Amino acid sequence: MRLCFISTGGAIRGVIAEAIAKKMSKEALLNMEIFSAGVEPLQEVPKQVIDVLEEKGYSVEEIKPRSLEDVSYEDADIIITLSTEARDKSPYMHTHKRREHWVLEEIKDVSDLQALRKLRDQIEENVVSLFKIR
Repeated sequence: MRLCFISTGGAIRGVIAEAIAKKMSKEALLNMEIFSAGVEPLQEVPKQVIDVLEEKGYSVEEIKPRSLEDVSYEDADIIITLSTEARDKSPYMHTHKRREHWVLEEIKDVSDLQALRKLRDQIEENVVSLFKIR
């Protein structure tokens, strides 16, 4: 099963969702390939995003902004869009078995750690619901 999170820049919401889903799927013994991409990918993940993920023990080793062309978008089974731009710019493929859109607040100021923590916690709740765990 392949799960792809798509956001606008692929450096905040997307990578947070990817890191959380990878850890939770492993803990739940789910056999999944999880990746993220941005429809307009940024160059790097902000340090504050990495810090907020590390606070809760999420791995940040492989997270980086990627474009749709850099990932196996066509082969994904589940697509979850995390921004309006991602929803509108991600092509529908007949190969996708499921497609969802999560309404998440856009973080305009990455130095606002409280906003990043709130986003991380909201994504955690969404992933728990998606995987039907806990």
